[in-house]
Amino acid sequence: SETDLLIFYASASYGNAGAAVKPKEAASMELNQTSICYYEKKLAHISAATESADSIVPDTFPDIGRIVCAYGTAVIKDQTPQNDRLLVSGTVQTTVLYEPENGGKLRRLSVPVTFAHIEECEGLTAESICSTVCRIAAVDAEAMNSRKVSVSVQLCFLTEGYCKAECDVTESVELDGIECLSHLQSITLLEQVRSYPVTILDDIQLADAAELSLLHTDCTMQVSECRAMHGRIIVKGEAVLHCLAMQEDDAVRVLNSSTPFTQILELPEAEEDALTAVRMTVSEADCRLESDGMLSCTISAQAIVLLRQERRLRCIEDMYLPGKELAAQAEHPVLQNMPSTQPFTSEGSETLQTAQHVSHVIAAQAVCCGAKRVSESELQIKAGVRVLYLSDEQQLCAVQRIVPLTMPYSEAGEPEELTLSARATAAGERGLLLTVTANGAAATQERVTFCHISALEIKPKESSHNGVTLVLKQINGEERLWDIAKNCGTTEQAIRCANDLPAEAECVQNAMLLIPIQD
Repeated sequence: SETDLLIFYASASYGNAGAAVKPKEAASMELNQTSICYYEKKLAHISAATESADSIVPDTFPDIGRIVCAYGTAVIKDQTPQNDRLLVSGTVQTTVLYEPENGGKLRRLSVPVTFAHIEECEGLTAESICSTVCRIAAVDAEAMNSRKVSVSVQLCFLTEGYCKAECDVTESVELDGIECLSHLQSITLLEQVRSYPVTILDDIQLADAAELSLLHTDCTMQVSECRAMHGRIIVKGEAVLHCLAMQEDDAVRVLNSSTPFTQILELPEAEEDALTAVRMTVSEADCRLESDGMLSCTISAQAIVLLRQERRLRCIEDMYLPGKELAAQAEHPVLQNMPSTQPFTSEGSETLQTAQHVSHVIAAQAVCCGAKRVSESELQIKAGVRVLYLSDEQQLCAVQRIVPLTMPYSEAGEPEELTLSARATAAGERGLLLTVTANGAAATQERVTFCHISALEIKPKESSHNGVTLVLKQINGEERLWDIAKNCGTTEQAIRCANDLPAEAECVQNAMLLIPIQD
């Protein structure tokens, strides 16, 4: 409970504590507003889809005996943002490796599988900047009969979309006598998002690769440097190629190589040492292995450049005018705080059962089909894994699974841009110990609310003090000076002066205060 004692004075003086406030007319009032143009991340999603196709074995090929394995490489032909959705289409070039029914050399079938994927996202427009990574989680090939094969592909789409946005923030109100409670808020915004097509051409001489035929190629982009310089973005890195090739004796070989690249991208808004980042995704990797071991590659990619800027904006929390009533028309825009991401690495393992004893592991690969943080210290990843191995009889075999993995994760933000690498070793009589390493970025994103006042009207307020100029008020517990001053129609400074409180005092606790009244 509170006890207020009313003290009547013909006049009172506590410095300027009891000075009357005469606000300016509405015409002299000024709202200091800041217009902000930025990009908002509307879409960040991992989704799955399954596509299938049938193929007849060519007349020149022998009958199917046993299907050994199947691989696929996705080619994105088009991605088109529309109102509230993103359309992605392309083809998966699958390679099916099989043993002929009557023995002989392994044979390969090429089966194209088309896809058309729709990603729903409220807020996307035709002007949105989007990127898509299409990964192959699994390829299943089944012989319907000796002359027909059915291929089913499990696709994983990693999509991102950025939309241009703008809003106004009111940082202060210039009006005599107004009391305004505000604070400075630091926020990092995406000032620019641009998309650039990138093409990398190279001929790579591979050692001991003569007379090999290419089975499968996987390409990932690794960025080592991204910086702004005189209105340009300098991007350096390498395109990493993982290839499977077959020898004349049907032995399968793993060929790993990389080609460095440097890209100079025009971005006039980029100032020196600006906060920049780039996302690079591969649309198509066309590779050919010549008989002399020369790997000719044409890589079509997309570079999404993100330009961040840190700003300090004043956010109004509350305001009032002693002795008057303020009627404000206000909105509360919400901005995404998007500081730079932090890289991280984590690892998890799982044992896979096999149909035969594993004599030798040829290749292991993993792709991310989903990731979520399950606790403060753990990350759960859904990985599509495939291991190619030889049995004790030197028979070529493959195992593929969608495997849930739990990994340690102590980063502050949510995982993004995840890429997986895998290695496998024989375990037990019929098993594989699979170890998967995840590399990615931890993104801390929060939504910050600001204030935008579009109109402010001053209305007269009927006085309830009846000539009282000073109140003695009992404060029980702790209370902010701001709340006391606003409720009593005075100012924090007036209360401090009347009670000899220090300038930095913001709260009082269990105290008797003199409250100068301003009408």
